[in-house]
Amino acid sequence: MLRHLAAVGLGVGVVCVSSSALAQSESGLALGLRVGYAVPLGKAGAIPPETGGTTNTNNDDLNDTITGMVPLFADVGYRINPALYVGAFFQYGFAFVNDDNSACTQGLSCSAHDIAVGANLHYHILPNAPFDPWVGAGLGYEWLTGSSSGSVALGAQKFTIDGSSTLKGFQFLLLEAGGDFKATPALAVGPFVNFALGKYTTYSSSATLNGMSQDRSGDLADTGLHEWLTLGIRGQYNL
Repeated sequence: MLRHLAAVGLGVGVVCVSSSALAQSESGLALGLRVGYAVPLGKAGAIPPETGGTTNTNNDDLNDTITGMVPLFADVGYRINPALYVGAFFQYGFAFVNDDNSACTQGLSCSAHDIAVGANLHYHILPNAPFDPWVGAGLGYEWLTGSSSGSVALGAQKFTIDGSSTLKGFQFLLLEAGGDFKATPALAVGPFVNFALGKYTTYSSSATLNGMSQDRSGDLADTGLHEWLTLGIRGQYNL
């Protein structure tokens, strides 16, 4: 009898150990969506004057142009194990143009958006718990585009304007943290915070004035670091 009980106990132990090992070795594709609100900080840089000379750097802070942004993220990655995730992201942000921007208070319609792509690595602290905190890091590349169109009057002349400018540069460091609530074994939802540190270094612009078009590109002047601080909600589905 004791021999049978010992055999049963040993079998249960083997099953538990095997189940635990299986849970810890889970891997596979993971898809995610995120939405939040981002606050701009730091320098945007200045586009040099067309004819050369001294660059006006009085209004090249990022928040002089953009007051905030609603970014949408799409994540795709791979769970190496329940604790470790490596992946890529695509972000499209709907930016809010500063109403005090002089160009946008003279009859022009202004808009802006921000695109970023990159890679990230997440470490899940309690992957098998109902609430799983995680931290992450990564890097990326960013395009910030502002557009304006409309008609303005200068003295007796009226000008029709349609133009856009794009600032480009690397995001050297992305720091992330969050927490996942397990809605189902495969679906997790929870808050996240994202801090992106980058630098715009080049630009391209296109403008049409009364039917005459001109394109420009080059290096920005008065460049400096800028940051996006994002708070939001994240959902991830593990396949």
